[in-house]
Amino acid sequence: MAAKAALIALSVIIATISVTSGVDKGIRVLSELNVALALGLILFVLFMGDTSFLLNALVLNVGDYVNRFMGMTLNSFAFDRPVEWMNNWTLFFWAWWVAWSPFVGLFLARISRGRTIRQFVLGTLIIPFTFTLLWLSVFGNSALYEIIHGGAAFAEEAMVHPERGFYSLLAQYPAFTFSASVATITGLLFYVTSADSGALVLGNFTSQLKDINSDAPGWLRVFWSVAIGLLTLGMLMTNGISALQNTTVIMGLPFSFVIFFVMAGLYKSLKVEDYRRESANRDTAPRPLGLQDRLSWKKRLSRLMNYPGTRYTKQMMETVCYPAMEEVAQELRLRGAYVELKSLPPEEGQQLGHLDLLVHMGEEQNFVYQIWPQQYSVPGFTYRARSGKSTYYRLETFLLEGSQGNDLMDYSKEQVITDILDQYERHLNFIHLHREAPGHSVMFPDA
Repeated sequence: MAAKAALIALSVIIATISVTSGVDKGIRVLSELNVALALGLILFVLFMGDTSFLLNALVLNVGDYVNRFMGMTLNSFAFDRPVEWMNNWTLFFWAWWVAWSPFVGLFLARISRGRTIRQFVLGTLIIPFTFTLLWLSVFGNSALYEIIHGGAAFAEEAMVHPERGFYSLLAQYPAFTFSASVATITGLLFYVTSADSGALVLGNFTSQLKDINSDAPGWLRVFWSVAIGLLTLGMLMTNGISALQNTTVIMGLPFSFVIFFVMAGLYKSLKVEDYRRESANRDTAPRPLGLQDRLSWKKRLSRLMNYPGTRYTKQMMETVCYPAMEEVAQELRLRGAYVELKSLPPEEGQQLGHLDLLVHMGEEQNFVYQIWPQQYSVPGFTYRARSGKSTYYRLETFLLEGSQGNDLMDYSKEQVITDILDQYERHLNFIHLHREAPGHSVMFPDA
């Protein structure tokens, strides 16, 4: 028990360091290392074992899965019901995923910011399934191969001491000390990456975040990391797997009702997206086309061939974008609107900050117009690339739903104002469509 407690303490320390360093640093680095080590173990067993057998078995497993998926999914064991087995495993896994769904869903959404719903769904369905399939097929069939070819002692030990089964399998291959060490580190990182992401999400659940890009304060993340470690230690000191199964089933039941509310919320959110898309497709007020609004073909070509660096981008934000946003803000204030305009400092690791215009709409969704300098790699055919520069900036418009994909670089102040008013008018159209929709009752938080 002392060794287990020491291992948990080490895991908590690593998880705490990871979660306090943020998603883009500690959590990301540990997760990528974990995946690399796990894939390395799979490839090690695949090529050190009977590769031909394992690949054939993998194809067979995929075929069995596809062929029997519907039948096994709808098999309710109406006539021959293995009650004890279903209670210990089927209900356990059902409750496990139900209990984990709020945490896992929020964490995946947190690290997938900027992706579309289609990308999110496909990614979460395909990538974990593929990895799980490879892991179970390679290691499971390797164990069966050893048993079929006379490994009775291995089979008996795996049945009597299941916690030793994985290491007993690795002992059948060369370089056992190395592979066992990698397996131990991988298992440790599996726990750590679950604990640090869990601490991050629980911290966000139990704190009031100032905006969608912020996370819970560091001390709260440390608290939840330690709490998860103590809970793990408590599980080990009691009845281990049995206690875990019973607790998971108990906690999973109330969350099964929460999921229905989540589904209803998702439906409402998607309906709001429909209204937003419809408002974006509606024509805005006609623009006055004076000479000052038109670009000569030379200026237009110059804009297309311009790949600006940090200094030019900063100058553009200070002399054109901010004054344009300030004029709009002043005019809105004169007409009774509550408006905030901020020039925010660079985030960690960035050279340039961003501009934020916020118009409060009471109980309706606030209008947010931001200008972010986005850094990209310079195309190889440009003069900037030939002169040794590797990156350039685009000044992109961001609304609450993300980037609009446009570039305000080299716009005049009047053109930036026009873009702000276009987006503001679309937002007012969106609010109108949403208020006129049947059953309108969605309340929006401050943003």
